[in-house]
Amino acid sequence: MTFARKTLVLAGVASMLVLGFSQSSRAADEPALRNSLPASAAGSLMAPTPERIKRDWWLAYRLAKMPWLDKVVEADPRIVAAICSHAGPAKQLAQHQHLDKIAESDHYTCRRLTQWNGATEKLIRSKWADKVIALDPQGMVFALNRNPKYGRLLVRNPNFSNLTDIDRDWTRDMAKRIK
Repeated sequence: MTFARKTLVLAGVASMLVLGFSQSSRAADEPALRNSLPASAAGSLMAPTPERIKRDWWLAYRLAKMPWLDKVVEADPRIVAAICSHAGPAKQLAQHQHLDKIAESDHYTCRRLTQWNGATEKLIRSKWADKVIALDPQGMVFALNRNPKYGRLLVRNPNFSNLTDIDRDWTRDMAKRIK
């Protein structure tokens, strides 16, 4: 299967996840559209399961780069866990333009991203770090325990003042680790 066809299939899968599979919401007077795909091709448009994404590194990487991934994650939050099971796609996800919306759909996004060193650094340098860490501050605590360098990087983040307003206990705990 060519790259263009795989991209087309992924776009179709994403639109199916967002729009849903049921056609019951159509108005009664609206004519039903006939299926334009042959029966053999309909099986190839199945949505990728999180288990398949966990096995296929390249599929996880392509999903992490999709600009509409936030819509896909709204439909199935398990996709974030599947993408973050690989280091490279997790690093790509940490740079996503809609990371804040993705984190709202899956509140453990920070914890999932900070299990990888490269993804942690990209997350800290991201402009959405404050929103992602606010939803799951425990993920950053785990990362700071693993490597205190992340605390110094976090202080350099322009949104650091927003992070300190999250929780005063978390801020005190982080200040001890920055030394």
